[in-house]
Amino acid sequence: MKSSVLITGATGGIGRSLVSRLSNGFEVFATGRDTKALQSLPNDVHTMSGDLSSDDFRLDLCEWAQGVTSIVHNAGVAPNVSVQTTHPEFDRTVFEVNAIAPLDLTRRLQDSLARGCPGRVVSISSFAAHDPFPGFRAYAASKAALESLARSLPGETDGQVIGFNLALAAVETPALRSFADESMVPSNCALHPDAVAQAVEKFLTGDMDDRSGERFLLSVDQPSVI
Repeated sequence: MKSSVLITGATGGIGRSLVSRLSNGFEVFATGRDTKALQSLPNDVHTMSGDLSSDDFRLDLCEWAQGVTSIVHNAGVAPNVSVQTTHPEFDRTVFEVNAIAPLDLTRRLQDSLARGCPGRVVSISSFAAHDPFPGFRAYAASKAALESLARSLPGETDGQVIGFNLALAAVETPALRSFADESMVPSNCALHPDAVAQAVEKFLTGDMDDRSGERFLLSVDQPSVI
């Protein structure tokens, strides 16, 4: 019987690579905001569309995904807004998707995850969590908050659920190119999404269980988490 995994942000560049790679060995539950993109995923992938900033959607999602033994917290928003022009509601939305939603999903699915003996949670973080860059203050702060989840899980669950932080440098996705052109981030300096999926697979298959709670860096210059 296959282990099962919930992947958030499944319709973006990284998300689609995660679904493609993990569906070979896992029963995949995929969620994202783009209903049409979810419908284009392979037929054996379970899909549910919605907005992770919604409490009601998160409740429905967790009821639908009961039985999963792993989660990949991949969904995230990274708008470029200066401290001079931001406002509290904007910051709340960033934190809701990037930090609150992962905490809430993990809490609600804890019993399901624990059946994995151990359950595994992978948080897709960013170099920006420790080295923020202008305009992405809220994003950087929310990813720093997210990283605390992986460090806290083993102690709070008596080791029944463990977590890993995968902090990424630039990844070649439409999201990257929405604010960074080739002059800012040349293609040869950006990770391919498949490299991210390969790293995540190592965490979910138990190869890295003895390093739970650690922060792993992944970039073109650091292509392996081992």
